[in-house]
Amino acid sequence: MSNKTNKGIWFAYIASLLTPITLMVSGIVAIIYAGYQMNKGTNDDVVNSHYYAIIKSFFLFLTFFVVLAVTAATMSGMVAGLEYWVHSSILDKIYSAIPVIGAVISLLAIGTWFVKLAKGMQKLKAYQPIENQ
Repeated sequence: MSNKTNKGIWFAYIASLLTPITLMVSGIVAIIYAGYQMNKGTNDDVVNSHYYAIIKSFFLFLTFFVVLAVTAATMSGMVAGLEYWVHSSILDKIYSAIPVIGAVISLLAIGTWFVKLAKGMQKLKAYQPIENQ
């Protein structure tokens, strides 16, 4: 593996790791870069498997967070609407718990994402391809 290729895939991994911190900007840069590198066709199958895994995991987790946001917004709206008609302390507790539950689920998802990226980096360090996950 050439040093240039090595730096490129590591750049994509680091940018992917920074995605939650940079509010998606670095993740978008990482997948565009990965797609560009794959399109060039100058990398071997091991490196391409890592680029593909980065792209796949980005869109998987992006989809997850979109679904989580829509679900939380819908649930909040339903509980708020129900509480308008039925005043209940239980509904008030549910309404205030929705963001906390969403935050816990998000933290678990981000943790899972980091673990997947760390495993990918370990495989890259050993120069092993990532199997279809």
